Amino acid sequence: MKKLVLQTLSIFFCATSFGQVGATAPDFTVTDINGNEISLYADILDQGLIALVDVSATWCGPCWTLHQSHVLRDLHNTYGAAGSNQLRVVFYEADANTTLNDLNGNTGSSQGNWLLDTPYPVVNESPLSLNLNIWAPDGFPTLNVIRPSDKKIMADTWNVLTLSGQVSAIENATGITLLPAGTVSQNSNKRVVLFPNPANEMLTIEFNSEVNDAQIQLFNLQGQLLQSFNINGSKLTLETESLAAGQYLVKILSQEGSSSEIITIAH
Repeated sequence: MKKLVLQTLSIFFCATSFGQVGATAPDFTVTDINGNEISLYADILDQGLIALVDVSATWCGPCWTLHQSHVLRDLHNTYGAAGSNQLRVVFYEADANTTLNDLNGNTGSSQGNWLLDTPYPVVNESPLSLNLNIWAPDGFPTLNVIRPSDKKIMADTWNVLTLSGQVSAIENATGITLLPAGTVSQNSNKRVVLFPNPANEMLTIEFNSEVNDAQIQLFNLQGQLLQSFNINGSKLTLETESLAAGQYLVKILSQEGSSSEIITIAH
């Protein structure tokens, strides 16, 4: 099924569609229905996080299919702030006439309750502040996948309705590996503590006892080894100011075994 174009603007869209994939995402600051302000650059991309901006409308059938697949909820829960903290999901209601009753599914024109089991922010504003020629040039839904390194819209994954499919599509588009928090050793015995996380200029790696000839390796999420250090003692401080904002994997190798942690660099 093709994406549903806002009927009253369909001729305009067809005449002026720019095809957003490959374009630099314009910065925006919006307020969700709970009064929380969200800035695309400052709050998401500049923190090294992938942005997923779902541009939909409450009356749109394909939008409802995407919503009801729960892939956005699952992405938020697995890879958002409560998970591995690698991405953010934002739902942008792109019909300026939409009301809170529409979002709650209390009107005949709405497909259902869009707020039920929706843990990520929902934005409903009038007038619209996002340019739909960029954010939804082919209609609704458009699920914009934005890479943090260059702020480019890398894909539109509106028709991928499984979590594994979305993960593959996002990884292929951005070159960033999505790692659920549970797949990485979290040092449950607290033998090693990394702080602060997120880090800015410095990252401290502290053992709870002296270690001999332990090795600390720093990788980007594409698997490239960036730095390697040996440590004899109980603490090592790494300068992180020169690292680009984003997420990295710290691997710790010692006689007691190995462990890994995801860290975030935020400048």
